[in-house]
Amino acid sequence: MEESLSRKFLEKWADETMPDPLTIYPAGEPPGSPTVRDRRSLLRRLLALLTASGVAFALTTWTLVRYDDPFGPLGWGARPTGPADVVKAHLEALNRGELRAAYALFSRPYRAQFSFEDYRRLLLSHRQMFRTREIRVSRQQESGERALLETQILTEGGEHYQARFTLVRAEGRWWIDDVRWGAEPALKGRVTV
Repeated sequence: MEESLSRKFLEKWADETMPDPLTIYPAGEPPGSPTVRDRRSLLRRLLALLTASGVAFALTTWTLVRYDDPFGPLGWGARPTGPADVVKAHLEALNRGELRAAYALFSRPYRAQFSFEDYRRLLLSHRQMFRTREIRVSRQQESGERALLETQILTEGGEHYQARFTLVRAEGRWWIDDVRWGAEPALKGRVTV
């Protein structure tokens, strides 16, 4: 008798405390009913939306990481505003190996006297000189539509160079009109071991 009471108590307790097993089908609906088909269709659409969102996020992230100015071709991007910004943009483009982007920062008269092919040959013959680690603008003179900047450049190889950039303002922005390169004067006579 004691055994049957405890068994009945356990059965009743299990029925009251144990919820129904989890299922994707609503209670009382057979697997082929319209409600179940609608739910499966909704799940497929949500999965497609989640997949498309993931791909769009990955492509957007890749574009923003890969390019400094991803909206530049659309005309929305940030353009260098001052003479120092133009010089830094030029040197950074050279550092990345983007020769066309660097060449595009030259003024029209300078491009007319120095073709892209000549520029490309010069850069390829002195490639290590343009692999920069540090760029520092040491002196800037600006008067109206002209600016002169002197920069010190530390290359990845540890060499120091000085570059003098002459910039002109035309068409509402700054353009590089002339560049003069040389070894940094303070380091010419120094020997490092």
